[in-house]
Amino acid sequence: MVQRYQSPVRVYKYPFELVMAAYEKRFPTCPQIPVFLGSEVLRESRSPDGAVHVVERSCRLRVDAPRLLRKIAGVEHVVFVQTNILNWKERTLLIEAHNETFANRVVVNEHCSYTVHPENEDWTCFEQSASLDIRSFFGFENALEKIAMKQYTANVKRGKEVIEHYLNE
Repeated sequence: MVQRYQSPVRVYKYPFELVMAAYEKRFPTCPQIPVFLGSEVLRESRSPDGAVHVVERSCRLRVDAPRLLRKIAGVEHVVFVQTNILNWKERTLLIEAHNETFANRVVVNEHCSYTVHPENEDWTCFEQSASLDIRSFFGFENALEKIAMKQYTANVKRGKEVIEHYLNE
């Protein structure tokens, strides 16, 4: 069964450029997010005028699941590929992420966007949605769905706190 998550729109009362500077501080590692073990740039490009910056990263996340489940799955961390498309002219950041670990059994897709607030140019909006589809996982599908969604929502909250931390810094 596909599980879906849709965040409410989060408004940062800061300009887009400042929010982007705070967002970038999360890479390649972020001590404030303990499950985020690090990232590596796979591909990077810029448009000739420098307005569009595309970065594809491989991100490692620690699996926060019961030890028995980690042992059965044979993993301590999972790998996600994240593609960021930052458009400085339009003042948007679009983020797409999907899992590589167990991709034939578990499909995770995440879509995020940072955009300028429609009513105040000095504010930035953040929206996030994700889907989780567990096809076959050694009979642990229901348990894994619950663990994954619990961990995901906790990480969403922590990610927002980290942006606020860097904005205040």
